[in-house]
This record gives sequence, structure tokens and C-alpha cells, in this order.
Amino acid sequence: MSAAIPFGRLRVGPAERVVVVAEIGVNHEGDVAACARMIDAAGAAGADAVKLQTMDADECYVSGTESHALFSGCALSRDETAQMFDLARRRGMECFTTVGDFASLEWVEGLAPAAHKISSGLLTHLPLVRRAAATGRTLVMSTGMAETAEIDEAVAAAREAGASAIGLLQCTSLYPTPPHALNLANVGWLARRYGVPVGFSDHSEGSEAAMLAVAAGAAMIEKHFTLDRGRPGYDHGISLEPSDFAAMVAAVRRAETMRGRAGSPPTDAEREAARRNYRCLVARRPIVAGGVFTAENLALKRPLPDRRGLAPKHYDAVLGKRSKHDLATDDPVMPDAVEGLS
Repeated sequence: MSAAIPFGRLRVGPAERVVVVAEIGVNHEGDVAACARMIDAAGAAGADAVKLQTMDADECYVSGTESHALFSGCALSRDETAQMFDLARRRGMECFTTVGDFASLEWVEGLAPAAHKISSGLLTHLPLVRRAAATGRTLVMSTGMAETAEIDEAVAAAREAGASAIGLLQCTSLYPTPPHALNLANVGWLARRYGVPVGFSDHSEGSEAAMLAVAAGAAMIEKHFTLDRGRPGYDHGISLEPSDFAAMVAAVRRAETMRGRAGSPPTDAEREAARRNYRCLVARRPIVAGGVFTAENLALKRPLPDRRGLAPKHYDAVLGKRSKHDLATDDPVMPDAVEGLS
């Protein structure tokens, strides 16, 4: 089992409470007041954290591309971003953001984000991965579009640059992601291969996949968030509105409870059920003192309450030995009733 990693005031790991992230991204469309409303709504819906996107369009995209046009028109200023970080924290949530260039990484580091996020499109940007890792802050990387060798390279680069707290997110970079392409089995595979906590960045419609990802072992759920799915463009169409996000959080918490913890011992109630239901050694028929235990006079039965005999694992050892005292039918065969039982 991988060790938990810090995430602001929280921890992310297989034995920790699942961290639910409301990915606002750029759904605020550059309107800081709208972003503030979204942060308030995300907190009310049960999010543990909010995530933004911080991209210098001129540094990240070639002029004339769709991405350059999009991010040129929806960026929050540095001061506005800092205000949103403060607001999220006042609402009891962690805050972090995807950064796409060195300068943005440097000033976002000054905001003490819960983690630095490397998006799927930046996973092969190893210089940025190394810079983010060198901050010493937790690094969360999405794996959409990546070949296994590319994930290997990104994780190795992060570790070589000094990252000691790495998390990966199973992700499929299709918007929306059809069910057959979600590959939730990768949650466990990534955890085993890299020995790090693994979450799920969900681009599917609805919230079913998030709940199933928790059952598959996801330690973090990242889901796009909006106040109005009907708005055109950006990520509104694959996002959840507050009421649906709250329902997803409730489903995640149910799945988390059902998943439990690997290697957990039986509950006290189960132990009581075992005491009532496990078979034990009893006399099949009356056995006189000095009589030999045989397959004909020794049985394995569910006993009466509080009359448990030896466990079934002792059956072969008891056969052929003598009884120290008389036993009536269905009397439990206790250790002190068997001669020479070690």
C-alpha cells in the first residue's frame, strides 16, 4: 500500500478519506465574481478542494490556436487568483491550480497551493515537471493520452528533481469520455506500478464513474464544476452543477464507506456472528470416559450458544484419542476432554 501524501491540511492516500475536488478550471470565463460564486457553491456542495487553471496564453499556445484564443479571454489576474485562493481557504477548502509555464509556476508557488497540478497535456513537459517537483510541494499528475513509457518518464523526472510526494490521476482525455474508455482498472494498476496514491480525473457525463472509481481504489476524485451546464464552450457541458455535484459527493462517501480498508479485521458484530455460526467438535452420540474418538462418534456442528467445542482444525488430531470423561450427544468436545491433545 502506498503512503499517504500531504495535500494542504489534508492527506491523500488509500487509508485516508477520499478528497473530492471541484474543478472550476476556466468555467468562470475570466469573471472573478463568477469564480467566487462557484467557490462558494462548491463548498456548499461538499467539495474538499477547488482547482483553477493558470495559463499565460502567449507562453503556452501558438497564436491562432483555439487554446490561445480561449485562454487569452478567460484568465484571472494574479491578484484575482490570490483572492480566490484566500476565499477557498476561508470556506474550509484547499485550493490549487494547473500551471502551464515557468513564470506562472513561480508565482503560484507563492500562494502555497495544496499541490502543483500537471495536466494530461503537460505530462510530457518534463522541464515543467522538474521545476514543479523541485519546489518540494506535492505533485499531482494526470495521465490522459499518455503511453506507459511517458508516465514512467514523468514519474522518474519528478523523483529525480526531488519530489517525495507524488499522486497520479487516472484520466481519459476525451470530452465527454464514453464509458468504454474510462479504464477504471488503471487506478489499481497505477498504484501498484508506481507506489503512489492514485485518483480519478473524471471527464464522463454524470457521477456514476466517480463512485465506481472510489470502489476501484481512487483516493481523489476531480470533477468539473459549473453553475450552468447550458452555457456554451469551456468545460460547462461536461461539468456538474451544484446540486448534482452534491449528489456525487454523497455517492462518493457511500462508496468510500462500502470500500472500507484492505486487510480490515472482522467487526465486533461479525466476531459475534462467528461465535454463533462457526462449526465445532461435538459428540455425535454418547461417548463414555476412556472411549476412543472416531468418525462415527465425533461430529462437526453449529453449537448451542456458549457451548463451543474445539475448532474444526483439531478434528484430525482428536480422532483416535480417548475421552477423559463421559459426553452426551451434542456435548462440545473441549480441550480438557481429550487425552494427549497438545
